Amino acid sequence: MESEIKESRLSRMEKILIEKFSPKEIKLTDVSLEHAGHPGMTKDSKETHFRLFMVSPVFSGKSTVENHRLVYAELGAEFKKGLHALEMDLSSTKKGV
Repeated sequence: MESEIKESRLSRMEKILIEKFSPKEIKLTDVSLEHAGHPGMTKDSKETHFRLFMVSPVFSGKSTVENHRLVYAELGAEFKKGLHALEMDLSSTKKGV
């Protein structure tokens, strides 16, 4: 019997984002511990809050709202499985370039 290795939410999200957006730069950080003690958070709450910085040509010519909607659409399944919040800094070019 083959043992099943549970993949982390962070890893799953990174794979989806890389596949769908071909980012020039990506940084996805689990910030769930910053929300300990908030309503709905328990000691068993894990991988619920993330911070994303991503630079992708996909975002070129789109508004901030459009970019956020694109990311939310790709990560919809993770929100259904317990992802609660995603803070995003999205751009088509590197800052300062």
